[in-house]
Amino acid sequence: MTRIQPIDHDGAANIPLLADIRHELGFVPMLMRLLAHSPAALGGFLALRGALKRGVLPAALRERIAIAIAAMNDCDCCLANHTQFARGIGLADSELYAATQAESRDPQAAAALGFVRDLVATRGHVDAAALGALRDAGFGEAAIVEIVAVVATNIFANLVNNLAQSAPNVCPVVPPPAVIAS
Repeated sequence: MTRIQPIDHDGAANIPLLADIRHELGFVPMLMRLLAHSPAALGGFLALRGALKRGVLPAALRERIAIAIAAMNDCDCCLANHTQFARGIGLADSELYAATQAESRDPQAAAALGFVRDLVATRGHVDAAALGALRDAGFGEAAIVEIVAVVATNIFANLVNNLAQSAPNVCPVVPPPAVIAS
């Protein structure tokens, strides 16, 4: 049982923002049902999430970042949901597992995930070399700022779900490395 009770499904139907989420995803994630206790928090989260979807970062990179952050923060709820979303846009299980390690076979995604790992570890005080490596991988100023915003929104989601001790909405996550290697 969660430590913060989510808005129940009947109550969720009465909150227009949650109805929009249900229409978009086919369900209302636990996080949204928790945030619905504060319309300000829910509205702010959804506004930033929506703006980032229209930004310069592709969905596959945003999902890899979400998976990396969820793994760093031990947020099983976010990890399960973002794994499902990433599968839905075509990321292979090997890439999903790699994202849990802040890695990727794709050089540009690997550079971004390495930067994300450094960003979190240094609380934003990354050195010039880390920022230079991100730029060398083809990320401009807009992308760099959006990477930070994606990290921040996902850390926020992880904190809320971890505080509430939320259970995942969808089936478990990423196969263990032994399965991927075969």
